[in-house]
Amino acid sequence: MKGRFTLHPSQGYIELHLEGSVTFSELGALIGQAWSDPGWKREYDGLIDFSAATVDLSDGETRDLLNWMVSDPRCSFGRWAFVGGKTGDIRMARLATLFADQETKLRVFLDRPSAKEWLLSARGPLEGPGA
Repeated sequence: MKGRFTLHPSQGYIELHLEGSVTFSELGALIGQAWSDPGWKREYDGLIDFSAATVDLSDGETRDLLNWMVSDPRCSFGRWAFVGGKTGDIRMARLATLFADQETKLRVFLDRPSAKEWLLSARGPLEGPGA
């Protein structure tokens, strides 16, 4: 898996872009790196782009990843937009269903522009340093 993240402090969100075959350990490591970044804020919303990826997570791994994420105090329960592709559409839709029990607003999109528009539509200007 090739993955990277970009923090957008002035807009209050993080963007993760994934390519290739995405495994449980690689996705968990990337999320951990993002959460460890000094600029990360748990108030951030997020956009995860799986359009160039194949998600190789079993149902059990998907649940384990979700449970790990929601148990970590760094986890964001904001708005999350997933851009699906290939098998990512089905897997991320399943993840969205699991997330429905949390305080998160999550939607799956087929294209990045629509995902970003939805993500930023409810966010007003941020205040404070780094805004």
